[in-house]
Amino acid sequence: MNRDNTARTWELVMVGDGLHRITANAQADMARLLDLNPAISHLTVEIDGTSVHVARDWPSDRMEEADRLIDRIASSGVSAIVVHPRQDHPPRRVTADK
Repeated sequence: MNRDNTARTWELVMVGDGLHRITANAQADMARLLDLNPAISHLTVEIDGTSVHVARDWPSDRMEEADRLIDRIASSGVSAIVVHPRQDHPPRRVTADK
């Protein structure tokens, strides 16, 4: 369980030099920041001339489940479902006939 008692479907992933200099409290605060503001795609933390990339990472089974849910919604009688990603990708329109 994380520090603020909320369940997350994702994990905090950090890549780069200087990982050992990021405290557990700072990691918890970054995770909470990403929880509070879903518009943030990732963070870059700078430490004495090095940088650490911080982002959310979802287990692959979650992504597969999300894809199955999109397909199920599309085949539930709606005309289409349009999925809008947060990044600079175009929306994806899914219909029952795909």
